[in-house]
Amino acid sequence: MKYLKIKRLFRKYLAEKADDEERRLIEHWYDKLDKREPIQLSAAEEEQLEDAIWQRLEPMLSAPQRNTRRLYTYINVAASVAVLVFASVFYLKRSKTEGQKTADVSELFQDYYTAKGERKQLRLQDGSVIAMNSATHVRVYLDFSTSRRADLTDGEAFFEIQHDPVHPFIVRSGKLITHVLGTAFNIRAYKELREISIAVTDGKVQISDTLQALGIVGKQQKLVFNQQQATYDIQSFSEDVTGWKSGKLIIKNALFEDMALLMEKNYGITLLTARADLRKKKFTASLPLSLSAAKAAEVIASIHQLKIKQGRDTIELYR
Repeated sequence: MKYLKIKRLFRKYLAEKADDEERRLIEHWYDKLDKREPIQLSAAEEEQLEDAIWQRLEPMLSAPQRNTRRLYTYINVAASVAVLVFASVFYLKRSKTEGQKTADVSELFQDYYTAKGERKQLRLQDGSVIAMNSATHVRVYLDFSTSRRADLTDGEAFFEIQHDPVHPFIVRSGKLITHVLGTAFNIRAYKELREISIAVTDGKVQISDTLQALGIVGKQQKLVFNQQQATYDIQSFSEDVTGWKSGKLIIKNALFEDMALLMEKNYGITLLTARADLRKKKFTASLPLSLSAAKAAEVIASIHQLKIKQGRDTIELYR
């Protein structure tokens, strides 16, 4: 920029290297800056004005003699340039912010959380119901006038959606988007799990990712999406996917890491193993949520013919 020399003078002041006269004039400029009204200029207008001012500034900058009056004029002109630049930036930022406020009316939302071991039910303004499992975060967007939306940011939830063909209900869970007209389905989408599971208990849903439609899933079908590999499969199911609503933790063909995560989310216990073969093993169990953490671990060990070793905050599984 052509006002680099002006900026150097300001830097000199900030570095406490300006002489008394330069310091007095800079401080006078700051006082004047506070009293000026913002000026709205486009980038082209700003540059055109800067060029015009520079034609008057350059002779003063190159003059060898010391002239206090000229320096005073130079500072005032510099102040004009700076005010114009700062005002433009301020105006642009303010306009952008105001535009965002207008656009963001439909983005107002309410967050709901459950702690480990806690479960709750939400009734939405359209009569739809969301039941939240343990350690879950759901975000509901409040403006239902144009669309009905919710995000399952983390955890597991069961959705009973009221039928409305004009306003489909949209649920985001990780990379997946579920479009619903009116149906009931369960989504298990803990962030740390390898897979997201969307199981339909009544009606049907359409599921897509950020790039394409993955398919339509009907009653007693579920879509299982691998979060690491971005692959999916639609399959039938017979297990009680909503067992947690009636007080059961259902684990089916889960690797040790995923089984341990579900145990931690529901019972607050950390399961460990030092054995590589157990890490590759798949676990299946139906556990009452009323059990203590230690007792639940004992049931897991008993089903899979394992032993347990209990520490202060952990339980180790081994053969």
